[in-house]
Amino acid sequence: MKFWKKFGWFMLGLTPTVAVLWWQIMVIGIGMVIYSLIQGMQASQMGTEIVYDEMINGFLSGTSYAIVMFAVYIGYQVIFGLWYWLMYCRKKQTGDWKQVLKPQRIGGIIGCGIALQITISLALTLILPLFPNVMESYMSVMEGLGNESVFMILCVCILAPIGEELIFRGLTMRTMEKAVPWQVALVLQALLFGVYHMNLVQGIYATLLGLLFGYTAYRYGSVVPGILLHVAVNSSSYIVGYILPESLEEHTGIMVAIAIVGLVATVGFCMLFLKGAKRSDNLVSTVNETEVQSIPAN
Repeated sequence: MKFWKKFGWFMLGLTPTVAVLWWQIMVIGIGMVIYSLIQGMQASQMGTEIVYDEMINGFLSGTSYAIVMFAVYIGYQVIFGLWYWLMYCRKKQTGDWKQVLKPQRIGGIIGCGIALQITISLALTLILPLFPNVMESYMSVMEGLGNESVFMILCVCILAPIGEELIFRGLTMRTMEKAVPWQVALVLQALLFGVYHMNLVQGIYATLLGLLFGYTAYRYGSVVPGILLHVAVNSSSYIVGYILPESLEEHTGIMVAIAIVGLVATVGFCMLFLKGAKRSDNLVSTVNETEVQSIPAN
């Protein structure tokens, strides 16, 4: 019976990933249908033909896509925020997240976000040209995310970090910890986080970031520090272009050197916000108590 209880918790841990993919596909699908109808009506009034490839590209690169993604991420806050609250916050302590408010830890999070973005950007600039087909697919995805409308900036910098941390580090990892060792839960949620991005390049570095976000959540016993780190990483994507000039692409050796420095800096900044962080004893006892009391009820 113990095996089936753990299996049940494990399957429940997979549910948020399935739910978020379903929600994202549904909302984007509805958005595309509405956009297509509007474009069709306009084309009919003007007496022109619709070029479907151009229409899809216009949707993905325009304000309409940003608005649809805004709706997707607002849904994350409502659906998964309520789900997380009901499972883990309503009557339980979720870790001493206020530990992260020390100046050196906030500085470490901001520095880590910038250093990580510099390292990832340079690594992709160096590696992607070696794989033209992969690069083309990745760039087409990033064109939509690179939209600098207010809606998309809010999504990338605020809504996505909150929603994704609630889903993968809040619900998925914590639920799976009741079925498998925390190290296994950490790796599994990172892999699911990579799959969720549905793009090979994004999936690879999202998996690596998921390990860092997950370990941060584990060390603090709370999703809040991971949310702050995720905000720092995503927000830095809008400033890294100003830090790294385009002319740098002509100097491979310099890019490699800066990427190495960025990686070393990332490790140093991680130590600033992770060193001394303690998972609340009350949280640990609550999790153990939940395993004893809640599992039989299922």
